[in-house]
Amino acid sequence: MTRVLVVSDDGALRVALSRHPGLAVVDADPDVLVIDTGNRGLAALPPAGGAPVVALIAGAGAAALRAGARAALPRESGPEEIAAAVQAVAAGLLVLHPDLADAPEPTRVAGALLTTRERQVLSMLADGLGNKTIAARLGISDHTVKAHVAAVFEKLGVSTRAEAAAVGLRRGLIAL
Repeated sequence: MTRVLVVSDDGALRVALSRHPGLAVVDADPDVLVIDTGNRGLAALPPAGGAPVVALIAGAGAAALRAGARAALPRESGPEEIAAAVQAVAAGLLVLHPDLADAPEPTRVAGALLTTRERQVLSMLADGLGNKTIAARLGISDHTVKAHVAAVFEKLGVSTRAEAAAVGLRRGLIAL
């Protein structure tokens, strides 16, 4: 049973989620937090470190994921869609509704840009793959992989593969 805390002015949402099998709406110690951001947008999201957040927002969903939410759905999403996102987040997944996807562009991280290839390398690092395996999968040399890993480390401000994976997950750059 996934414990859900609902922060919304819409009392019907709380009732609908409480009726969903596999979910228990609670007032404290949730497994997942559902927040209707209202007019406050990303400012309504709590600081990272608490329960994973399903954000109901109007606007750029990828920005919500970069701000720490684990899911971003339109505010008008129905209870079934929200419940599915809650269960996905509880299982460790990221959810971004297609209507909230930002225009494709390189990801901004700490004032720098990760290229598409760097994001691919970061994802494979998070999967625990070594440089030779990454090189083989991407059809590039070991030397090129080392250069991409160094660039990822520098842009994320980390010094180990584990740190890179953790920062990438926290900022929504990669998903498990």
